[in-house]
Amino acid sequence: MHDTQIEDWLKLAGGKENIKLVEHDKGTTTLALKDSTRLNMSVLASTEYVVDIRVTSEQCHLVIRDESSLIYNALQGVGEEEGTALQEAGHAKKNRFSILHFVSDVFRPLMPAILGAAVIKIIVAIIALMDTYSSADSSALMDSQTFTIFRIIGDGVFYVLPILVAISTAYRLKSNIYVAASIGGLMFYPEMTMLMSGEQEVHFLGMPLVSQPAFYSTPIWVILTICAAAFLERVVERWSPKFSKGMFAPFLTLLILVPLVLMILGPVGTWIDEYLPEALNSLVANAPVLSVMLLGAVFSLMLIIGLHYWLIAIIINEMVMNGGSMVIAAMLVAIVGQAGAALANALRSKEPTSRSLAFWATGTALLGVVEPALYAVNLRKRSSFYAAMLGGAAGGLYFGLLSVKAFAMVGNPSLVSLPLFIEEGGLNLLHTCIGVVIAFGVSGGLTYWMAGKGQKRGQGSPKPSIE
Repeated sequence: MHDTQIEDWLKLAGGKENIKLVEHDKGTTTLALKDSTRLNMSVLASTEYVVDIRVTSEQCHLVIRDESSLIYNALQGVGEEEGTALQEAGHAKKNRFSILHFVSDVFRPLMPAILGAAVIKIIVAIIALMDTYSSADSSALMDSQTFTIFRIIGDGVFYVLPILVAISTAYRLKSNIYVAASIGGLMFYPEMTMLMSGEQEVHFLGMPLVSQPAFYSTPIWVILTICAAAFLERVVERWSPKFSKGMFAPFLTLLILVPLVLMILGPVGTWIDEYLPEALNSLVANAPVLSVMLLGAVFSLMLIIGLHYWLIAIIINEMVMNGGSMVIAAMLVAIVGQAGAALANALRSKEPTSRSLAFWATGTALLGVVEPALYAVNLRKRSSFYAAMLGGAAGGLYFGLLSVKAFAMVGNPSLVSLPLFIEEGGLNLLHTCIGVVIAFGVSGGLTYWMAGKGQKRGQGSPKPSIE
């Protein structure tokens, strides 16, 4: 949302001082005004904005379609009064806090950088795939420093993603973004990276630390840590003497909170490292159909929590023992399920910004970069996220029944990596395509249907009446 648009909304409302309350509910942002006579209707005449103006007795409300919460995020905190004015008027219910919605709000501002890097990654992946299956000797391109630098540019944004997530979270919580960036970049410190390389056991204050630096830098843990840091900062600043304000809170955050997070996540990661690979290996070996279906459903959750790093050892074991990997197949339908749900959201959305983002996220997910679809689109609505999981489960069930496998390693499987499922003299590739269609269709269909039901239930909420 551009600053000029926010200024236009403030002009329409009669200025910042005329806004009594700002609330967000069911894809709309509602501004409760103190004085309806201060409305500046000339703004609507000179722009294409859509707004529903409601005046009841002494209450005046501006209801703006705002599916992505951009207007709400920009204007929240503007209202001078607290209370239940909107609830009393019967226009909106108090919005319930949702961690999934909050995570999505954190990622929204990061999408331009992530989508730009995603396009570069996709182009690089396509070039690499063409080189692999080309009859000509083009290895000179693949080995060139120019190609390597382009690959690094594409990966760079995802490499520093924990820092970007920390900054975005701190910005939303109005806490110190520089302290947040320091926390997000903790695992990038060279000595810390070397220490946690897996060559030796690492302990901190007697607690074991798992040798998976990426686990500690998973966005969800970064977000929760910054939330705790923001809370600690407010408490400390409230009680700090004047001479130490602005210094004491960062000191305590870095001295106490960061070690505390390591002491909590360290044993958790160590326990996961000890039991998860063994349990999944056993499940894949003894119940392949069930394991692929479950992985197709929960792989998105594993991405959010940071458990997907533990799948690498299982995939390598599969490749050595069986010559192919069903886990990669499960990952494929999980990612395609996210793409299907994102497309349905794009088709249902009535806000241009959200619709455009969802379309782009669909394309990048189908081509292997799932973060935009997962974090910025599907996490905003629980029904969409659940539908994506069900789509992944449906595709995984089909893959399990037909024993679909990938015959080469790949990071995030996608439509670009379909040639890795080719089996000489078999129908493995055909079944792969059918499973992908099932995952995409189930997740997209369920999301579209549930979004339609949600819109019907919300028909009593604002409809644009003045353009």
